[in-house]
Amino acid sequence: MERESDQIHPNASEFKDYVENYAGINGIQIYYEKKNVPLEIKENNNKSAVLLVHGWTANRLRLHPLYLHFMEKGTPVFRLDLRGNGWSQKEKINDFSMLKMAEDVEIFIKQVMCEKFGFSSVILIGHSMGGSICQKVATTIPSYIKKLILLSTSAYWTGNLLGKIKLGLYAIYYRINYWNRFNAKKQGHEQHGLEHFPMWSNKYDLNGRTLFTAREATIQGIKSLGSFDIRKEIKTLKIPTLIVVGADDTDAQPIFSQKIHELIPNSTLVIIPGVNHDVCIGKPVTLGKTIDNFLENL
Repeated sequence: MERESDQIHPNASEFKDYVENYAGINGIQIYYEKKNVPLEIKENNNKSAVLLVHGWTANRLRLHPLYLHFMEKGTPVFRLDLRGNGWSQKEKINDFSMLKMAEDVEIFIKQVMCEKFGFSSVILIGHSMGGSICQKVATTIPSYIKKLILLSTSAYWTGNLLGKIKLGLYAIYYRINYWNRFNAKKQGHEQHGLEHFPMWSNKYDLNGRTLFTAREATIQGIKSLGSFDIRKEIKTLKIPTLIVVGADDTDAQPIFSQKIHELIPNSTLVIIPGVNHDVCIGKPVTLGKTIDNFLENL
């Protein structure tokens, strides 16, 4: 039986139709791509655009099926590489915390999407750690966010001191065993097919750039997850919010999404069966329909 992941070809390694863009954000260079964005700013007035935000040790291409989905619908869509990831700046940076990344995204929305290209609001979509970052952004600049879509994520990643200590120790272990963990991550992606994860290909290793996340950004990301907790702040959100998680997700278990659903007023929770943490790759058709239904019925 054909896998759903192959019904719409999400293989970003074969994607050739892209134009490189860099934005100066917080004193560093953030890489981004865009589609269906008119050059005339006035054409974008009173319109919304989509922004896709990837997770820990990922890059802009992890949500490639969704990027294609919005491209084909004619929806203005942006995707970026967080600092230390993909083609964004990796050197001469000391702070790779989630809060600093959230600040980058806030500035990108204000200065690039709204001021430079003229959009009035943003449909913000984040996966995993990117979903946590998007929750922070939504609580900080709610007037810019029209709708919030959270994929396989959490409002907190450990709820007690023991959990924080464990994550701190794991960060130390990860630093010591970096390449072993690196190879283990690759093995975890093999079930979907490595062709769906361009970081394992050398196609995007251009002009000295690589999709691989900077080592320090990887380690700081683990530590940052240990201190992240936005449960109190999201209780006040009034933004229409869709929360999606795979029933088989072990990285961000469905109970985390259920907690977000309980905290955000009038949010919608969808649990998709038969898929793990990479819901965008494993169930791209189902996810696209779920998002379309949410956007069309609000």
